[in-house]
Amino acid sequence: MKNVAIFCDGTWNSADATDPTNVKLLHDAVLPETGGGVVQEALYIPGVGTREEGASLGARLIDRLGGGAFGWGLDAKLEEAYRDIVRTYRPGDRLFLFGFSRGAYTARSLAGLLRNSGLPQDGDETRVEDALTLYRKRKASSHPDAPEALAFRLAFSPDWATSATEQMVRGGDVPLLAVDYLGVWDTVGALGVPNHLKIASWFNGRYQFHDLRLSSMVKAARHAVAIDERRKTFPPTLWENLTDLNDRDPGADVPYRQEWFPGTHGGVGGGGPIRGLSDAALLWVAEGAELAGLAFDPQFLAQTRANVRIGDPLDNHEGQKGLITRLMELGPVDRAAPGSIHAVNAVAKERWRQMEYRPVPLHPFAPRMDPPVMPQDWTSAD
Repeated sequence: MKNVAIFCDGTWNSADATDPTNVKLLHDAVLPETGGGVVQEALYIPGVGTREEGASLGARLIDRLGGGAFGWGLDAKLEEAYRDIVRTYRPGDRLFLFGFSRGAYTARSLAGLLRNSGLPQDGDETRVEDALTLYRKRKASSHPDAPEALAFRLAFSPDWATSATEQMVRGGDVPLLAVDYLGVWDTVGALGVPNHLKIASWFNGRYQFHDLRLSSMVKAARHAVAIDERRKTFPPTLWENLTDLNDRDPGADVPYRQEWFPGTHGGVGGGGPIRGLSDAALLWVAEGAELAGLAFDPQFLAQTRANVRIGDPLDNHEGQKGLITRLMELGPVDRAAPGSIHAVNAVAKERWRQMEYRPVPLHPFAPRMDPPVMPQDWTSAD
């Protein structure tokens, strides 16, 4: 048995970035093996818009602009990550998926692809395209529990079942394929075309999630959401069924969590020189992975914990912003409020209490966010 961890980075983020994201930092912190001797293999997928240096200048420019503005290349990233799993994962292994921004889209889609198509036997890549085609169909007939999808998996994925129902169909002696942990930072809509524009459906439809419900084949998951991101082109893509999943075993710790953190998109997912807030979100996602069995360098975690600054700027970049970033910031809108105060992370609550931090998404919870007034505060000094 080994731990296989796939790390999918965000737009324009690569392994050699001056200021790495939480994805790259956590990838680099994975130990070669756990304290119990379990081998760990961490695989890194750079973000869209990061075409390799061997390409021509024109190709790199088009890739950067297209990847940044429209998310071009997401299909290729999903295929790259899936092939990595096909080559690496074997029965008995544990699987961990991570992602930030559009890399979070990739990681979440990867979990959906595994549920829909399964995995081929013995690392056979000859029908990978068929697995991707089935997943992309978006028809009722290709739903994971539909006859077409089940028939495909019976032939394509003989070593695993992807649901208890399928396990029964196979006779009950085939192990369940599972994602042991899915950790993501601020999943955004896949493409950068504002939904209010007429062309949006043409650009965005191809990359919309099949389902905003997290698959039950994922055993545990955490999603760190940015409170202070206001770009209209960066709405968060939230899970909608975590309560249902957590209610399956109400006596256990809460394995499925989606919490709001202070900061903009990069202020939560990293990738800039200011890390006081993104380090807090990194540690929270890492904590969930540790509980699921993935081991990280303890010195890295200790240093990251020491670097947390809840009073740091909400944005993680300094200086003048690029043209594409400035264009994306036109017509800012506040994000919707979390579903309940329980979804507001402790870091956000502490920042509210210590500072003049009053973001619009948290206004509905203001009476419960303010620090309690102690009895002595009501007592006259006379």
